[in-house]
Amino acid sequence: MKNSYPLLVAMFGGALLTTAHASELDSNDTNSQEESIETITVVANRQPRNISQVASSVTIIDQATIKQNITLSLEDLVRYQPAIEVDNNSTRFGSSGFRIRGIGGNRTLTVIDNIPVADNFSVGSFSDSGRGLAELNLVNNIEVLRGPASTLYGSRALGGVVAIKLLDADDLLSDLNGNHRLNLAYNSDSNRFATTLSGAFATKNTETLISAAYQKSDETEPAYLPADTTTDPQDKDSQALLFRTSYLSDYGQFRLTLNRQVENRETDIYSLLGSGRLRNTTTLNADDKHEQDRFVIDHSFQELGVIDRGNWRLWHQQTETHQYSYEERLTAPTPVSLWRNFDYQHKSTGLGADFETAFHWGDVKHRLGYGFEFINNRVSDLRNAEQTNLATSETTNVLLGETFPLRDFPKTNVNEYGLYLHDEISLLDGRLVLSPGIRFEHYSLKPGRDELFEQRYPDSNQTALITNYWLPKLGALYSISDQSEWFFQYAKGYRSPPFSDVNVGLYYPQFNVLAISNPDLKSEKGQTFETGLRWRGSDTQLEVSVFHNRYKDFIQSRAPLGFDPQSGNLLFQSINRDQVTIEGAELQLNHYWSNNFATNLNLAWFRGEDKNTKQPVASTTPPAAVLELAYYPDSNLWNTRLLGTFSKSQRYIEDNGDELFSAPGYSRWDLLTQWQIADSMDINLALFNLTDKNYWESNSVLGFEPDNPTIPLLAEAGFSAAVSFNYSF
Repeated sequence: MKNSYPLLVAMFGGALLTTAHASELDSNDTNSQEESIETITVVANRQPRNISQVASSVTIIDQATIKQNITLSLEDLVRYQPAIEVDNNSTRFGSSGFRIRGIGGNRTLTVIDNIPVADNFSVGSFSDSGRGLAELNLVNNIEVLRGPASTLYGSRALGGVVAIKLLDADDLLSDLNGNHRLNLAYNSDSNRFATTLSGAFATKNTETLISAAYQKSDETEPAYLPADTTTDPQDKDSQALLFRTSYLSDYGQFRLTLNRQVENRETDIYSLLGSGRLRNTTTLNADDKHEQDRFVIDHSFQELGVIDRGNWRLWHQQTETHQYSYEERLTAPTPVSLWRNFDYQHKSTGLGADFETAFHWGDVKHRLGYGFEFINNRVSDLRNAEQTNLATSETTNVLLGETFPLRDFPKTNVNEYGLYLHDEISLLDGRLVLSPGIRFEHYSLKPGRDELFEQRYPDSNQTALITNYWLPKLGALYSISDQSEWFFQYAKGYRSPPFSDVNVGLYYPQFNVLAISNPDLKSEKGQTFETGLRWRGSDTQLEVSVFHNRYKDFIQSRAPLGFDPQSGNLLFQSINRDQVTIEGAELQLNHYWSNNFATNLNLAWFRGEDKNTKQPVASTTPPAAVLELAYYPDSNLWNTRLLGTFSKSQRYIEDNGDELFSAPGYSRWDLLTQWQIADSMDINLALFNLTDKNYWESNSVLGFEPDNPTIPLLAEAGFSAAVSFNYSF
């Protein structure tokens, strides 16, 4: 049964086709009333399509949902999406990216206006870059493509794609209530306060948007903390600015975007004091800053030569992380103070384009999508540290045998070139659409001359890496009726070895620990088989899908190799692991019982297995469900929703035979109400975690030993109240 999922996928699709009562659709289906009210998605084909026209699973979170759910963070964003999570396993550093169907980190691609955000990089307990993501009050909508998507998006889309679209001037200018917006919000879970002010202006041929956002919060307050547990106080604030101006010409719309985001975190870490390697530490303070700047020029047009629709974009993005740690060890045999500094920089310059051309070949209609992406990435890091003897005031830059400053990898230049072709072929009078696709991806990693790295690791074997891949996909969409369709897709994904695994620098002479590079490191690969059914009735909408994902050559960073008999060092090296399989099923059901009452159900069931160890994959999301009961009164002036979230416990996991902490199952209830004061003004109220349940999201405690003192602090917030005020003028 474990190897039967591809067969089940095929059988499920065949059964749907066999039992289908097909009806002929109008050849110009995009003009039908049924589809005109559908949600538009871009992420699946890199071109606008009705959701009923794509052969894949897509989740769309629009601006109205963001506002109604009082969404202030990424965790808030996916609160009611059981197939999607946010990685966040520290009280200090914050989130490091999205996890889709059990695959997260840098294996899931996040793009903002089609521009990839910087990869996450972390080393040790004092350095974690996080990932530069958008301030949600500057976001128009978010689309999530679930499963490998490298054919259209290249490397790093192994687990899926999160596509974030920022506000545009037209989003405000099309608002009949005014072209300015004010948003205020507060949530008591971490004393969060957020405000955003946006304005749009237009002349005959130009449109301009200016939007600024500010947010401030403290540490999260779990429902329960053991008597001997101390919280880690934190002051966090972030500022974001978005400026956009566009010019409409006879050749389409040209647009300039400037976007800046800064996040500051000051954390007093108490929970780890006196434990493990911090057993003699009496003070540990952290001051972290994350900056992201983006400069973008893009051009969108219709009917230019043989191109029916297209856009191109040129960008430069710079992401910087600065982290400072101050530590005192007053109970050590020799009392000392320690200062650590970590700087990480990721610069990205790129050019990309997406085009579409429709044509007929004989009696067969084609919608051909094609494009390219050229990206140059320059990455570097620097760690520095000093230790001061508090009795003698003597200072040294040697800690645990490491001489500072140093780099964890040499300055590296990474080039990514991708060309893709994707067709939609209409057959059977448009009832059947086949969508084959292919991408050629070139990945080149080259370490630069770096005196600092070479001085610290003179015997390192620096490796330049070049990979070329052909990435195919095939989709099929069959219209059973005007209201329903069956879809199937096969897609291949891959992820090239990242710079931090190819050339690694790590040497602790005091402990005889040495990390070595791996010139034979292979790219990670993935395949997905997925099939599903969508149905839209007058009162009911249903989508059900099953999938089987195969991954191989997963990279385990700095895996222990054992002792080197010649040097006596304990060696570590990034290596490839054997095949991992993740399979599951998802269901979304929306039903209106009357004009006043509605029920929404979102189910997700996943199972993962490491084919080498025959053990479950701990990172796979446990089965979960979200149930929503909604009431809409006849006046339409207000509505209220009761949402229940239910999750099964995390699978039992071990590390070298030792049991690790597994998040228990939980249920949580939330109550949300929206009041439309006027056409231009609304207030949203929410009571989260009504029963004050103490629980954990499974991905936040992955790999933690049961006695880790941080675990209680990583629990989700207890009962909290939130309110938001939105005004257009």
